[in-house]
Amino acid sequence: KFITHAGSFHADEVMATALLEILYDEILLARVGEVEEAKEDAFIYDVGLGNYDHHQEDKVRRENGIAYSSVGLIWRDYGKEVLKKMGIEDNLEDYFLDIDEQLIMPIDALDNGEGERAPMTITSVISLNNPFWNAQKTSDEAFLESVSFAHTVFCGYVDYLTTVYQDQELDWDKGYEWLDQVLKKLVLNVANKANCFIYNEEGNALDMWDEYGEDVLTYYRCPAEHAHQGVHNVRKMFIDPLSYERPEYEGITSYPIEQIAIILGEHQGEAMLEKIFDRCIESEASRLCGNDYVEQCIDLAQDHIVVLKKFAPWKGTLLKSESPKANDVYLVVFPSQRGGWNYQGIPLSPASFDTRITVPEEWCGKRDQELAELTGIKEARFIHPNGFIGGTDSFEATIALAKAIIAYTESQKK
Repeated sequence: KFITHAGSFHADEVMATALLEILYDEILLARVGEVEEAKEDAFIYDVGLGNYDHHQEDKVRRENGIAYSSVGLIWRDYGKEVLKKMGIEDNLEDYFLDIDEQLIMPIDALDNGEGERAPMTITSVISLNNPFWNAQKTSDEAFLESVSFAHTVFCGYVDYLTTVYQDQELDWDKGYEWLDQVLKKLVLNVANKANCFIYNEEGNALDMWDEYGEDVLTYYRCPAEHAHQGVHNVRKMFIDPLSYERPEYEGITSYPIEQIAIILGEHQGEAMLEKIFDRCIESEASRLCGNDYVEQCIDLAQDHIVVLKKFAPWKGTLLKSESPKANDVYLVVFPSQRGGWNYQGIPLSPASFDTRITVPEEWCGKRDQELAELTGIKEARFIHPNGFIGGTDSFEATIALAKAIIAYTESQKK
């Protein structure tokens, strides 16, 4: 029996699940809200504050200082067994270290707020797979689809390393030429799906998307008045990162999707990119449908708090909002997928882990009774070690916690 957390999922427990499925063939997995490890005869990860959780105040760190996430802890202890199960015997240590550096450690860093976010990476694609605010798909269904994606990525990368160790280096230049052709094909495919009149096929994927993107977004039920913005955002999210050379990032970033696609090869790589592109369009259409709702909630903000009675993607809308209240709010309160209500600090920028709030240091990383005693809020359940998110069992308690954090934030400015 295996247990991880319910609700929104992230790359660490998704990739960890893929590794465990390889090691144990099939696993009986439960995704739960809360768990006490001592009371469960199960392999528990990314929840429960046990050996394979990383939400404790005293996180386990690598020699380079990067904190482990659940997948890093599992890879540390079981990675070589996973590789042996896949038939890897020669160069086992090299496989282990390479995969750790290229796939696992970046997931660890980003999940702990210690890396640098970048578009179209393993981590960002898995995050994108969470159900949209107005989607019919359940979180469990989306989770299993993401595990399948992670399994494909991991096995593809292992196969790639095998060719490297056999001195059969991949022709990356040829791979990027193929990628350009596939991107254009994908854009034309969705344009045809949207019944666009294809009068021009000259140019690359960027040209095709600029030409037909608005009609595609409208076909995906994006409000017509927001379609132009949607074209820009999908281009920035998917087409630009795969069309241009990546910039040099200062921090650790997750593995680029275009390289995974090239590694997977013509058929599997194209199929993966097709699903991701479709997901990006659906995600943006859904987000833009929620824009008006989020703007209404911003206008109703009180005491520096935006309340979303129904969760919808809010960061992009809030950070770009022209509402006079947008710059005056510190955090957002919304229902948690795991039950109860959460607060989340508003980031200083879309890619920033820093927020507008300052949480008392002694509260960060605390949970349940200890947190309740520190805050004076009986229903308090958790505050992330970095303080940017936390939650309680009820709306009223989360508002109380949010107001306490805002009061502390204001006091630190004096």
